[in-house]
Amino acid sequence: MSESILYLTEADIQQTLTVAEAVDLAEKGIKADATGRVTGDKFYMNVGENGFIKPFSGYLLGEELAFVKTFSFFPGNPERFDCGTTSSMVLLFSAETGRPACLMDGGWVTALKTGASTAVTTSYLAGADAATVTIFGAGTLGRMHLRALNHRLHLRHAYILDVLPQVAEAYVAELEPEMDFPVEAVPLADRERAVRAADVVLTVTTGAQPLVERAWLRPGAFVARLGSYQEVALDVITRADKVIVDDWRYVSPRIPELKMLAAEGRFGLEDVYAEWPDIVGGKKPGRESPDEVITYIALGIWGEYAAILPEIYRRAQAMGVGCQLA
Repeated sequence: MSESILYLTEADIQQTLTVAEAVDLAEKGIKADATGRVTGDKFYMNVGENGFIKPFSGYLLGEELAFVKTFSFFPGNPERFDCGTTSSMVLLFSAETGRPACLMDGGWVTALKTGASTAVTTSYLAGADAATVTIFGAGTLGRMHLRALNHRLHLRHAYILDVLPQVAEAYVAELEPEMDFPVEAVPLADRERAVRAADVVLTVTTGAQPLVERAWLRPGAFVARLGSYQEVALDVITRADKVIVDDWRYVSPRIPELKMLAAEGRFGLEDVYAEWPDIVGGKKPGRESPDEVITYIALGIWGEYAAILPEIYRRAQAMGVGCQLA
């Protein structure tokens, strides 16, 4: 194997996969994880009081490449340094030799994978007729989630909320022309209306406030709680008909709502209906009633990346994009 490493920028990566293709690859990775064909791990390394860096690895059995991805979250960056809160990088390694093969910027592909993963999860757990989505968080992740969901659900309306109204308006200006249904920016103060109207509620924010109340959720609602800080009222968890997590080992010590409930003795592993791979693998049924309210809590697992990242590398090579690092 050559000692050179292919370097891919975000612009390079965006040429390689469509959102629809990423959704299909995410499902492939999730199913592989559910059948024990994916290995991986991650840990959170706190960096003083400033934030954390999360190394994240994975490998799909039979693939030619394994990955290690880093994700950093430093919430003080915008105010202190005028730069973004998060950053990501990916390294791909030959599964045969262990030598590095590719370095890529990880911001866009993180959003791509996360949106694709949520779209697959939602297609399994939301109601069969789910047509309205409310998304809290109008950043890159929020944008990618709507694009990905549009490939799995028959959407008829989307409500977008952000703590910064101008960001939500920019989201609508960018995405509504891509969709064949209305995309509406809603003020945060009017969020009850948007939640009550929604079949699917997604929270993908970097803030820390309960945005969703249990009393606002309609029968059959599906809630995907995906941020790092508190995003939902505690009874969105305790009064759900089913609570599903991607991996209890990782969400239980990191999700503020779960930590608060555990401290009060009100929620633990015994209260979790299932981990997500168990549903995909057929060990437990997912939605069993059109009126079930299901809350999904996730911080990310590795099967989706293990399927998506090697394909990006292969396509980049075939297309001749990127540059070689000696």
